Order: sequence, then structure tokens, then C-alpha cells
Amino acid sequence: MRPTRPSDLNRRALFRIGGAAAAINLASLSAQADEAPKVPATPMPPVEAFASPPAIDEIALSPDGKRCALVTQRGDDKMLMHFNIADLKTKTINMGPTKIRDLFFGDNDHVVLINSVTTALPEFAGWKHEFSIARSVHLDTAEVTNFFSREEGFYGIVLGDIQRIKVDGEYRVTGSNYRMTMGYNLCLFSFSMTKPRGKLLHEGDNDTEGWVVAPDGRPVAYSEYSDERKTWKLYFNTGEPGKFNRFKEIYSVKEALNTPNLIGLGRDGQSVVLYLNAGENEGEYHEISADGTLGPALDSGGDGRGRGALFHPNTGRLAGFSHHDDWFSYDYFDPLMKKIAAGLAPTMGEEYRVAMRGFAEDPRKLLIYGESPFDAGTYFFADFSTGQVELLALNYPDIPKEWITQKTAIRYKAADGLDIHGYLTLPPFKAVKNLPLVVLPHGGPESRDRIDFDWQTQCLASRGYAVLQPNFRGSSGYGEAFVEKGFGEWGRKMQTDLSDGVRWLAAQGTIDPKRVAILGASYGGYAALAGATLDPDVYRCAVSIAGVSDLKSMTSFVLDNSAGKQTRRVRYWKQFMGDAKTLEAVSPARQADKAYCPILLIHGTDDTVVPIDQSKRMEKALKAANKPVEFITYKGQDHWETVGSHRIEMMKSALDFLAKHNPA
Repeated sequence: MRPTRPSDLNRRALFRIGGAAAAINLASLSAQADEAPKVPATPMPPVEAFASPPAIDEIALSPDGKRCALVTQRGDDKMLMHFNIADLKTKTINMGPTKIRDLFFGDNDHVVLINSVTTALPEFAGWKHEFSIARSVHLDTAEVTNFFSREEGFYGIVLGDIQRIKVDGEYRVTGSNYRMTMGYNLCLFSFSMTKPRGKLLHEGDNDTEGWVVAPDGRPVAYSEYSDERKTWKLYFNTGEPGKFNRFKEIYSVKEALNTPNLIGLGRDGQSVVLYLNAGENEGEYHEISADGTLGPALDSGGDGRGRGALFHPNTGRLAGFSHHDDWFSYDYFDPLMKKIAAGLAPTMGEEYRVAMRGFAEDPRKLLIYGESPFDAGTYFFADFSTGQVELLALNYPDIPKEWITQKTAIRYKAADGLDIHGYLTLPPFKAVKNLPLVVLPHGGPESRDRIDFDWQTQCLASRGYAVLQPNFRGSSGYGEAFVEKGFGEWGRKMQTDLSDGVRWLAAQGTIDPKRVAILGASYGGYAALAGATLDPDVYRCAVSIAGVSDLKSMTSFVLDNSAGKQTRRVRYWKQFMGDAKTLEAVSPARQADKAYCPILLIHGTDDTVVPIDQSKRMEKALKAANKPVEFITYKGQDHWETVGSHRIEMMKSALDFLAKHNPA
């Protein structure tokens, strides 16, 4: 797939509408998808069409809504492209083979790039970590300013959230970092776009988690957590605005694991928003005022749906909530934001799944991402004040619409009667009967799959496979009780939730139970290994990408990464994996002699989440047991498959392995 070039950008106003309620005919993109023909009119797309990184990695809109910037990829180099909305004439800055994780406008002429590097620093337990670096780039001159690069006692990295603020008419950004002297205090700074040295806004301590900062740059509140005392505290700034900070403790919780989350500013701009993870208010959002008064639940989530707080792009105040089912929905109580959200479907057309991806200070100017049965993902600019909509770029321009096959939401019963929700993707141009199947469990495991376009699923389907993506117990998005059903069930019910889905599809006649493979990454990689060792006679082969193989050694790795301390992260993994005495029985590397099908291991050398040692252990154990195994490593690849060329080769290797052991 080629990177976005100027020719990929539409240089005219595609749609002019009289108002937000007027519908757009998207025939210029494609007609409404017809039923799939029995014979494709176009050749099967190459693997690169699916596995190359999307045309747009990151995208942002300037505060005045006049400029857009995006990150795309050319080879393994990241390209920063920018253009004026008025003419869409692009300029490009080659940023090299860096790993860009985020992008936003610092002001109307500068963008802020967050990129990461994989390295070890002695003050951070000495292990390799993925550290973030923040820098501003002047779009017209390409001049780069690295934040924290000139601060004494600090590494040139940034921790936590980066936020744009406006102080006395000047745009600045805030960021935090540990002072490497005097006890590793976490400090909050603000930076201008052109100076590497910043202004200290507040100095916390080693227990400080982060701050809520008002749009004018004033620190409103911060939280801290002590692993030793297992106590979470909230501090509020009671000092006179614009003159001094005076933080007072207003709220505390004694909790070993499920501590509150400090989210952002409340609706009045004076309170802050907490998400409570334990007790009688578990799973609820609340505002808390400066005197410590906890308000009523704002969005209880009693329906078990995943959700998140939404904040106004200009005032920074709580404006509503998003709800996460198969796709996203928006429930704003801010009148203007509510009107904008309500106009999305009429503007884009009912067949589109739509998400808002960035705003100007006037939120009527925004970036929209859309998918449909004939569209693998397209970015638009919309101005709801004028009715203008511009098509900016296609995410997967080399996939013909007839090769885009839709996911279908499914629901089946696990062996113990638990409802399991998931998705089934069918291969195009094939009869829906006795199909070969690939089970594709998600990572996390406290995560979930959705109905959105998924390059890996689509690539597998294009090669003739049905693809099953179960949201097994322990997945997020179905309420805390569903997550907790996964505790201690690695290799047990979390695993049989997958094979129960296989049996359900076989009973429908949809798939051939003798032609089933399993492929997954991260936790999904563990599930692939567990399927091949702990769940007998289900799969013909297994592909594990960056998968966990030895649970005891993995918990030791997490502990070492926490400097040997019993942190919340350590306690979380122990809670999810289960009793330490039982880990050997559900560790594929310890059960390698039970492997009953060929296994392909794939791992990147720069993986800081699941170390490559996990795949090395599995390979060694399988070879010792005389079991068939292949092991492929990619130098410099991380846990998120950031290096595009490696991702393509990885998918080709996986497809070759599937074709050999579970042909379509």
C-alpha cells in the first residue's frame, strides 16, 4: 500500500450542504455495497494492501480549524504532512524511522509529536522500557524543539498526558517528568513551542500520579498513590488563581488495587471528575468539589457497556460520555456538542460508522473518521457552521470495495452457560458452509474486539478463512462482573470460551471443525499456545505473536520492572493470572510435551511488554519435547508492530504457515 501522497487528497469541496441535518450522497466514494458476486471482478489484493500501516497513523486539526497535519509512512520512515483546509496543498517533512505515538497542534503553526524510544535507564529499574519524547515542529520551517532537553536533573523524556494550554494569549503545552535528584519527584512543567526549557508549575513527589490542568494552565488538582501504604489521595489547589498554589488533601481511599482515576475538569470548571473502581460506587463517574464533596453518579454504566468521559475541546470541561458497544456512540449534555454529535449520521449517511477524531477550538470544525460496508476507513474534515465536508484520505486505498467483508456480531453459550459475544467474519466469494476457520483472540486480556475494520481479520478472510473473534470472559466492555469472571481463568474457562465458539460454529454447519487454526498476539498469543497445549484436538496449528508462555516468569518480569516492589501492576497480574501454585499447569512452556499441533512463534526484539524470552522459552521447551515449532524474530520490532516492513513479513509468514497446516 502506498503512503498518502498529494494525489490521494481531494482538492475540492466534495460536499456542500445547507445544514447539519442535510444528508450527503457518498456516491463519489462508492455506491452502496451490492451483494458479493460469485466471481470477483478484481484480483485478490496482495498482503501489502492489508498489512501495510494505514495511510494515516495520526491526524490533528489546528486550534483555528484552518490547518490539518497527519503522520503517514513511506517505507519505514514516518512522514509529517500538513496542508491548509482551504486548498489541500500538502507539504511533507521526513521524520525518519521514528515511532510516533501521538500528534496534536501546539498552536496554529506548530505541531507536538510524541514519539517513543526503546531503551534502559538505570533509574527505571534498569530494564528496557518504551520512553516517550515530546517535541514541537514548526510546520513552515521544520524547526524542532525537544521539551525537557535542557532541564537539569531530568532525562529528556516525558511522562503522562501532554496538554495544550493558553496563558495570557500564548499557547503552551504541559508535561510531567521525574526529577532524578531529591527522591525522584514527579514535576509538572509548561513549555512554549520554541524553547526547550520550561516553567515549573508544581513539584509533586515519588507517589504523584498526575494533574488536572485547566485550559489557562492552572493546576487544579493532583492524585497520588502509595504502594507501601496502599492509599490513594486527591489534592485540590485552594491557592489564589494566578498567584500561588496551595494544595489541600480532600479525599482518600485505602485500596490495594482498584483505586480511583482522576479524569479531568468537572462541568463547572471548578470541580474534577473521578472514576471510582471499588466500593459501593464501583464503575461510576462522580464530580468532586474543592471541599471534598462527592456528587451523585454521572453515568453509572449499569447496563455494563464500556464508556468514557468526553471533554469540551475548548473549555476542557466534562461535556458528556461515549458508549462503546460494537461501535462508539456519543451522549453529550453540552448543548453544542450534543447538536454536533446528532448531525454525524445525517451528514455522513446511515451506512457509515462514524467517530470524531479531533476538534478546533470551535468544535463545529472537526475531523471525522468513517467506515462502511464499502469503505475500509476514510478521514474527513467537516465544518458544521457552513455545511462544508472535505474528504482528506483513505486509510486502505489499495483494497477494492468488493474485498471488504463485513463482521457480524454473534452470541453463543460457553460450556458453563455464560453468554459470550463476539464477531464472525466470512471470506468473500465463498459459500457459507464447512469453511476453514481461524480463531483470532484479542490481546489484553482486559480488552475487547469491535465491529470496526481490522486489517488482520480482513487479510485472513481474503485468503479464504472465516475468522472468529470472541470477547471471552475477562474482556472489557461488558461490565466489571464480566471482567472478574476471568480472574484465575487463564488457560481454563477463558480458553474454552474460544473452543466453545468453534463448536457452536461447527454445529451451525458454518465451519469445518477439522480445519481450525488459532492465531493471536500478546494475550492472544498466549491463547494460541494454550490452545495448542491445554485444549486438546481443537486446532490444526497455532501462531503466537509476542505471546506469554510461562506465567511464573512473566510475573517475575513484571515484578522486576517494578523495581521489585509489590505495585498495583504486579497485584493486577497476580489477580488475573490466579494462584501462583497453579501457574505451571496453565503455562504452555511448562506443558510443551502436550502440544498436539505445529506452532509458529513470532516475536520482536524490542518488545518491552512481553519480553522475547517468553517465545525463546517456548521454543526451547517444544524442541526438548520433540514437537514441531518454527521461530521468527524481527530486529527492532516492538509489541505494537510499529515497523511496517516487519508487519508485512510477519503476516506473510503467518499465512504461509496456515496454508501449510490448515489450508483454505
